[in-house]
Amino acid sequence: MGDAVSIKLSKNTEEKDEKKKPNLEELNIYTVTMNKQSLTSSTLYFQCRPEKKPVEARVDTPGGKFDKDTKCVIQVAAYGSKPAAEVATEKECKLNDGLSATLNTSSTSFTFRCPEGSRLLPVNFDKAYEGLACTKKRSIARMGLGASLLEGKSATSVTTAPPSSTETSGGSSSTEETVAAQTPVKVLPAYTFSVSEFPEKDVHVCYYCVKGDVKKQEIDARDEVCKALIEVKGVPKPDHAASSGTATFSTNKLVMAGAILISSALVMSISA
Repeated sequence: MGDAVSIKLSKNTEEKDEKKKPNLEELNIYTVTMNKQSLTSSTLYFQCRPEKKPVEARVDTPGGKFDKDTKCVIQVAAYGSKPAAEVATEKECKLNDGLSATLNTSSTSFTFRCPEGSRLLPVNFDKAYEGLACTKKRSIARMGLGASLLEGKSATSVTTAPPSSTETSGGSSSTEETVAAQTPVKVLPAYTFSVSEFPEKDVHVCYYCVKGDVKKQEIDARDEVCKALIEVKGVPKPDHAASSGTATFSTNKLVMAGAILISSALVMSISA
């Protein structure tokens, strides 16, 4: 993170309340501060776990790796000053409606936003709903493709100044700017789904935009809900068996041709 983001540790100073459980007296409080804003957005993950040596890590969890004793993973969307996409390519998923997109090797990403006052489901960026029915939530890593979801600033956000990089003393452009350089009036989130490795077969990934008070159990009712369905086209792997068969066939032709030439040479030798 460098000096762009800082973490400050402090102790809980609230008065002890005997009725509250668990006791919060000895808990640590961490404050994350963005000191410099990068041009592009990123996702930060923080883990809460017991103060002991971690066991063997897993890789199919939010933030990449954490052990089985991890009690909590905190996901933070760090917005860059640059919008997630251009206004023309960013799509809105309107409530009581739907949105669809198709990704292939020529088009590897799709950016959409939820209406103001709504939120995205699932909350964890490493998960999504799978299939045309969009009812089964699972890890993106287990869908047979390499992909990620990134939250950033919508192109429809209103700010006091356009996003721009700062100039260094040497005149070169920096990829970071101070947060104070651009004060947002109203910032709306946008989500970019990007594919880095395509599956062998088509995969359907979807997300829901739901009104703030809609519970996860109520999304099937389709009331004040928008489904963003993304079809990721499969890229079949080369057929090694067919290639091997072709190579074998060519080799056999060469062997047969060689045998014919040898036979011809013997006939010519006998005739002579």
